Amino acid sequence: MENLKVDIPIPDMTQVLLNKLQESIIGRSWTMKDLRKCCGNKSEDWIKENIIYNRKFSTEIQSMINDGQITESKGKGSPWRFKATAMANFIEKHYEELNW
Repeated sequence: MENLKVDIPIPDMTQVLLNKLQESIIGRSWTMKDLRKCCGNKSEDWIKENIIYNRKFSTEIQSMINDGQITESKGKGSPWRFKATAMANFIEKHYEELNW
């Protein structure tokens, strides 16, 4: 009887989980409440101060607004809207830079 050795690669679980998250948010939009939840239930003021109106990210955020990935609130009754995949990628990209 002969033995057969088989190598089975084990995927990087971080990448697997990130892929699953992205699959679950593809084609979805987030409200400010959804974005807050994604950011560990930080306040709306924290989101605005540290992400949306942060001078460090102003060019990138403005580009996302121009591309329709972020819809600004125009006052009461006009909520913020965020393209879920775009914001998830933004947070992942800038995670270490945010003032958690």
